[in-house]
Amino acid sequence: MPHFLVESPHTEEDCNKVVKLTLAIGYLTHFHWGCKAGDHRGWAMIEADNEKEALLSVPTIIRNKSHAIEIIQFDPREVQSW
Repeated sequence: MPHFLVESPHTEEDCNKVVKLTLAIGYLTHFHWGCKAGDHRGWAMIEADNEKEALLSVPTIIRNKSHAIEIIQFDPREVQSW
């Protein structure tokens, strides 16, 4: 299954609400947060079939600002053959 790096930016004013909504939809422990450092974004590695499905890990109030980027790991043998 593909892996996605999900980034969910939000404002300082929305921070508590976003974190609580992330808990409510069951993804709080998937995310790492920069909020206490003043960077109001969350990041998670999510397995999903596609970008749209990966974004379901983000509360609807910020989903349109969020990004899901499909990520891969390179196989060392593949890289050596380049």
